[in-house]
Amino acid sequence: MLDHLDLLGRDLISFGGDPGAFRGEHVLVTGAAGTIGGALVRSFQKFDISVCGVDRIPSEEVDVVGDLCDPDVLTTVLQGCGVIFHAAALKHVDRAEFDPDLTWKINRDLVGSICNHRPQGSRLLFVSTDKAAFPAGVMGKSKREAERLVLADSAQGPAFVVRFPNILGSSDSVLPIWSDQLSKGGALTLTDPTATRWFLTESEAVDLLLAVCSSGTPGAIHVPRLGDPIVIGDLLNRFLVGHHCPDHPVEIIDLRSGEKKHEVLFEHPPGASCKVPGVGLDQK
Repeated sequence: MLDHLDLLGRDLISFGGDPGAFRGEHVLVTGAAGTIGGALVRSFQKFDISVCGVDRIPSEEVDVVGDLCDPDVLTTVLQGCGVIFHAAALKHVDRAEFDPDLTWKINRDLVGSICNHRPQGSRLLFVSTDKAAFPAGVMGKSKREAERLVLADSAQGPAFVVRFPNILGSSDSVLPIWSDQLSKGGALTLTDPTATRWFLTESEAVDLLLAVCSSGTPGAIHVPRLGDPIVIGDLLNRFLVGHHCPDHPVEIIDLRSGEKKHEVLFEHPPGASCKVPGVGLDQK
């Protein structure tokens, strides 16, 4: 198996997160069937911390299977929670463009409901996306509005926003897509070889969330400082070389509706300083 850091051409980034910092808390993780939500749940389970994973899709990390957009489900899982990691979202740019009403319902309205119904004094960490910085499509715009709702929710308790880049190897991301295409012997698809993206590994993403929720700045947008972005064509070339097939056919399919050629992490670089190492604060 190819090492993800080799594909990214860099060393592991440490943000100083510690699941043990949440001992004595009852933690809720939404989107627990997803890559990041599931990894968060597992990190707490290793430390015997009280954690409840919720998702519409069953998995080993999901304790409550249900739709958080259902008010009864939402109020039930929020009851007694001291810390909420809200990772559930409609994350795919093309699907967001196809079904904007559902996207706004999940990505903005649900966040507002969580803000309104979370226990007084609880901590809320909202997992946002780099697509919320200068948003171009429905996905980014809905997440940007959700960021504003979370930042305005300080009366209920500390609230944090973390703006994620792409998570390398997450479900439906480029690596599993390319791996599947390669196994079937077909051409690998590439939107634009000159497009650029930032990436974190799964372990780095969990580390970042834990660090921000325990020692971040309430009412702020936290953004990892990742240096230069990755050119997607270079990432594909490393992937093919790593699989010993550098001349495998590639099909250019162009950017999808709502996608930007070059993502940004900060709307106001370089970002204010933050207690969490390797993290900057974007302006509201």
